[in-house]
Amino acid sequence: MYLNQIDLTPGGKITADGKQADAIADHPDPATATTTDIATKQNQILAVLRSLGIIASS
Repeated sequence: MYLNQIDLTPGGKITADGKQADAIADHPDPATATTTDIATKQNQILAVLRSLGIIASS
């Protein structure tokens, strides 16, 4: 599965329908994201990559 096929939803579900852009941009304006918003989304992305075995758990 390629990264661009992963749907990273707030619930942590993974599907191969290519909607990750919607999940990543799940706030009204990406330009107004806070550092907390960014950290939360990064953690969600890392969790998906770990669950797929793309990166190792720390």
